[in-house]
Amino acid sequence: MAHRIVRVGKGVEVELLLGPRREWLGIGGVRVGGVALRDAARPLVVRLDTADGILYTRCELAGVARSAKGVTEVRFRAFGLPWGRQEYEDEYNQQMVTVGAAREAVEDELTLRLAPASLALAGREWCGFEWSVHLRSRSRRVHRILVDGSWELGGSIVGNTVLSQGQCNRPVYRGKKGTLFTTACLKTLAQYGSPQGVSYQLAPRGGLLQAFDFQHGKPGMLLQYWPRLQAVSSVIESPPGDTHLHVLDEHRFEASRVAASAAQRVLLCRGRVAEHEARDAWWHAHEFVYGGIRERYDVAATVVRPEVGLKYSTRVDGAALRMKVGGVEVESREVPYAIAEHVLPRLAKLGVRRFFPEVMSESDVTVLGMKRKLDAGVHGDLHCASVCATHRFLPSAFWGGMEAWKAMAGRARALGIEIGAWFAPHFSPHAAIFREHPEWLVTDVNTLPAGGGYGHNVITTADWQSGIFEWVLADIRRWREEGGLDYLFTDSWANLGLVQRNYAAGMRVNFDALGRLYGEFHRLGLAVHSFEGISPFGVSRFGLADLRNDLLGAAGGIVGQNDFGWWVGEEDMAFGIGMHVAPRKRDPEEIRRIAFRLMANRGLMMADALCDGLYEAPAWVAEMNRAYERALPHMKVRRLLAGGAGVEWLGEDATVVWTFAPLEMTAEPGVCIERLAGDGAAPRRAPADGRVTLPAWGVYRLSEPGPA
Repeated sequence: MAHRIVRVGKGVEVELLLGPRREWLGIGGVRVGGVALRDAARPLVVRLDTADGILYTRCELAGVARSAKGVTEVRFRAFGLPWGRQEYEDEYNQQMVTVGAAREAVEDELTLRLAPASLALAGREWCGFEWSVHLRSRSRRVHRILVDGSWELGGSIVGNTVLSQGQCNRPVYRGKKGTLFTTACLKTLAQYGSPQGVSYQLAPRGGLLQAFDFQHGKPGMLLQYWPRLQAVSSVIESPPGDTHLHVLDEHRFEASRVAASAAQRVLLCRGRVAEHEARDAWWHAHEFVYGGIRERYDVAATVVRPEVGLKYSTRVDGAALRMKVGGVEVESREVPYAIAEHVLPRLAKLGVRRFFPEVMSESDVTVLGMKRKLDAGVHGDLHCASVCATHRFLPSAFWGGMEAWKAMAGRARALGIEIGAWFAPHFSPHAAIFREHPEWLVTDVNTLPAGGGYGHNVITTADWQSGIFEWVLADIRRWREEGGLDYLFTDSWANLGLVQRNYAAGMRVNFDALGRLYGEFHRLGLAVHSFEGISPFGVSRFGLADLRNDLLGAAGGIVGQNDFGWWVGEEDMAFGIGMHVAPRKRDPEEIRRIAFRLMANRGLMMADALCDGLYEAPAWVAEMNRAYERALPHMKVRRLLAGGAGVEWLGEDATVVWTFAPLEMTAEPGVCIERLAGDGAAPRRAPADGRVTLPAWGVYRLSEPGPA
């Protein structure tokens, strides 16, 4: 094996591994400033194929060129083998074969592009490189590029810490040889390693997974991100007994003869830093990367605020659905009025500032819910899914229509509560619009509508590059203008919005179209968004199970995959996340402190689990919510305090400190110190020497010359 070093700018070395016939075996070692960023013994390789069955099995080095700007292009001749088995499947999920497939290999052009890169972030300098791969063909179309490699500071993940905010993975992984880390969405953790235990393995960046990679250790901090992230689905894993952090990124795009992976930057900040300083750097990376994505689509940032959903029960009474909310039972069309009268005032007393009711748009429930299969005979089908099977994003007459929604929204706003509606990138396959426009649905690899794990007769993903974009936008515009609408909660963001590819339209994907959609929502005045998932376009709101080592089945619809326990003690990683969880086997004081630490980091334990069906909750819930709202205007730039003592936030005209332990600090003499929650003590000023002690479990605002 030959080793060829490509130098990319100052101090960056990328090792190309070559076989005896100059065939490219992958990328070996990568060093920045003398620091190894990966294990050279495990090559990073690029996997290429076409949907109709061409596998690129060999790449031969053709030449290396360097531009005056320091960009290096390594060119290869890429040889593909027609192996006769296609990506496409028939309706019965059999992989299709190519009848009369060619026997001879095909040849195309592959280029590895490398360029110097640097970044000033979190008051530190980061240096490294940017890289991408490009395929050019005269006749073949490619719609995906898989990059299969591993990245480990110092060449081993052992001793390093991975910070990865995801919906279904632990947010902090301290690399050890005998432990497991995976971002795959499993049916249960106990089924790891079984193909039958996987819900979906490759998950969307900026959907289920963090949109960048971050690890730190003795050599420094490693940041990897895509300046123009598009559709990238990944699995990141370190199996028990392994010293690698495997990172497999699949770049997805509409099939093209000229294809490329999104350019990725690999940056190192040299030198070991303290744990809390590394997490501060992660926070700055989060804001930088996600802020760049939002800027590209003209989407405003959303912050977490105290939020709750609707608590209710239902029963069928003859030909009507009756729902119990706020202690009263009414028919479905009266529900918004009951919420306005019996629920919203109680939420206001709790300090809740965001509320969305159960799904009230047109759905299978409102259109098909009262139909019976046998009324149409013993043949034929009747499929009625849940309220999540959307027909149209407008308030349904079943729930009182626009007039009832407007009454509820008006009452919410009068109480200082933002009113939100449920939204999703998917629909019911039985929606009337698809009889007129079947091309607005995503067609899966098996020729059927794409319904993911739910099945194509239950829910199906829309192709947001089709006319459905403007059709939905018009309905949301009408809803906001006629009924009043402050924000949207987007459900199934990753699994039914970003995973699917439209095999009837060149395997195109939804990431860019959905980004443009949220930009349009912003222009309508809908600037607040929450998501089931990890999205750059808003805050997160998803369910977790508090496993406590003995709950391995489903809990409230949440399987034993996303464990709330992963976040306890790591609440700083829950920045921007609203957690819908019912804590188990935890005493009330522990729950209060977890909720406090979450809020200290602009995260949230959803109030649903903290109150009963009549929205009665411990007194500290309302107190904490109100303290948070007073502190929030000043919570702009985060700084964790050493030793887990608390969190300091810098604002334009004040500093806010959340303490987890008694804190001795030095402030500017004369600064006004006000406790926003707790004993109600009067504001005081820092003494001449500036030395002050802040008691534990308090929220303090430090301002000059006095409280804002």
